[in-house]
Amino acid sequence: MRITEEGIKGSFKNIIVDRPWGYFGLYSDNEICTTKILYLKQGQSLSRQLHIKRSQFYLLLDGEFTLEYSDSQVPINKVGNIVMTKTELHNWYLKHNVMSDGFTGDMFGFEKRTVHRITYIGKKEYGRVLDLAFGENDENDIIRLDDEYGR
Repeated sequence: MRITEEGIKGSFKNIIVDRPWGYFGLYSDNEICTTKILYLKQGQSLSRQLHIKRSQFYLLLDGEFTLEYSDSQVPINKVGNIVMTKTELHNWYLKHNVMSDGFTGDMFGFEKRTVHRITYIGKKEYGRVLDLAFGENDENDIIRLDDEYGR
């Protein structure tokens, strides 16, 4: 979901702190999180994916992007497992899919079990995205619905 000062939900922050020299944006404060900068090649996409153990926050640093994400979290059973087949999960996603354009400075947050994907459509060689992962950052915690790279 797109994050604005008026529309912050869940575990995501966008706190603006004024200083004499300008201001800073506070997106995490004394929380366990992993910080990355993603460099997406022109015309390339991340997998259409979700995570069980972590939420994702994206701040678009430069360029133009398209983002797609589910409008709700994938349902799980009492022990925390997704009980849909891959086909059922794909069909569920088609019913809950949201598309959005993203530009420099835009912020998006994806709670655990929210399907999401980002594509860089800008003119530079790479588009950069600040990626904060809240929760356990395990690179094996990726459930891919679609992937252009055969993973």
